[in-house]
Amino acid sequence: MTSTIGIIGLILLALAWIPQTYSIIKKEKSHIDWRFGVLYTIGSSFLAYYSFQINDIVFMILNSIVALMSAISLFYSIRKLKKVKRK
Repeated sequence: MTSTIGIIGLILLALAWIPQTYSIIKKEKSHIDWRFGVLYTIGSSFLAYYSFQINDIVFMILNSIVALMSAISLFYSIRKLKKVKRK
């Protein structure tokens, strides 16, 4: 039962990130601050690593997805920042 609740939570959180990330890719810009993006991506990556260390499949998947999605947001935030500095 506990795993089922974790899997449901994983699915809901992933579903929340997917449309946002799709929108960021489609528009090629992210509205998050790059400093937040860096910290969030690093934190998510550490949590993903930790999840592998404790062998928790739900958190492995969740934190890996979140790290990937936040890295995509970060990429477009930094890209936008570079475009602004060029002008």
